[in-house]
This record gives sequence, structure tokens and C-alpha cells, in this order.
Amino acid sequence: MPKRKRKHQENEEIRHPDSPDGLVVAAANNRPFAERFIGVFRLAKAGVKKDGRR
Repeated sequence: MPKRKRKHQENEEIRHPDSPDGLVVAAANNRPFAERFIGVFRLAKAGVKKDGRR
């Protein structure tokens, strides 16, 4: 039995599972953002509740 193709609307966004996340693209194109993002991510991973840099 042949598989049926799923029809999608013209304005429906097609998701690409291999494409990187939006934050990854932003970090790749903006080095200062990437450095801040990595720092905050490491703090969050370590379990720090609030960043004291304010």
C-alpha cells in the first residue's frame, strides 16, 4: 500500500529537523551574544538561581 503524501498549506511553515535552533544561529552570527549566552547557560546548568552582575 503506497504512503499518502500529507498536503500542507502554502503559508504553513515546513519544519526542518536538521536545522539549528534560533539561539544557535543568533550565537553563531553574534559573538558578544554567544559569550553572554554561554555564561548564563553555564550558571543555569550549575544551579545558580540569580546572576549577580546587575
